[in-house]
Amino acid sequence: MAWERPNAARWQVCAGLALLITGGTTVRAADSETREFAILVDGKPAGTANMTIEKKDDGSTVVACDTNVTVRVLIKKYVYTCQTREVWKDGRLQQLSSRCNDDGKQYEVSGAAQADGVRVRVNGRERTVKPEVWLSSYWTLPDPKIRAGVVPVLDSDNGRDLQVRIQHIGEAQIAVAGQMQNVHHYRLTGTVGAELYYDASGRLVRREWVEEGHPTVMELTRLRR
Repeated sequence: MAWERPNAARWQVCAGLALLITGGTTVRAADSETREFAILVDGKPAGTANMTIEKKDDGSTVVACDTNVTVRVLIKKYVYTCQTREVWKDGRLQQLSSRCNDDGKQYEVSGAAQADGVRVRVNGRERTVKPEVWLSSYWTLPDPKIRAGVVPVLDSDNGRDLQVRIQHIGEAQIAVAGQMQNVHHYRLTGTVGAELYYDASGRLVRREWVEEGHPTVMELTRLRR
């Protein structure tokens, strides 16, 4: 997700996530979890992101995210809302749908896997991106086979093409949902930069980045199964 307005910060938070659009598939409770994140800007609460991940019987993974953010910069108020859906299977994006209101700027992004890549449509304009594209939700790490090089990323709330490199910094101990845990720390560099933290299950638990001089954090506060 990307938020822009004059004289204010620009952030990317929880864009991406998924809904399988096929009928007749049931989901067992053990195959679903909801991650609740708090979003902080300049150390102050600014919003929330709720992410639900479901594993389907056909091997696909479905992620759905609802993000709501309000940031006050001096006397101005900035509002961002976004609902995004993704479908993944065998480490590849299968479907994407996203609808975002970036302080009055409207974005509709969709994608569908095809033989030559992922066909992306942004506010009516279409193009094809690489089949191994990663999404800016960063909800889980991309396929290990592509991590060593430049990774193509689709900013799923506004459809921008990004390119990043992923560096494994090492293990760290941080608070996750109120408890200290050992996690893996990764750094993104390139078109965008970020510090990403994943637990032993490969679950994104924290994201840190700076936009226009504003430190921004998305941290897991609760996990429900």
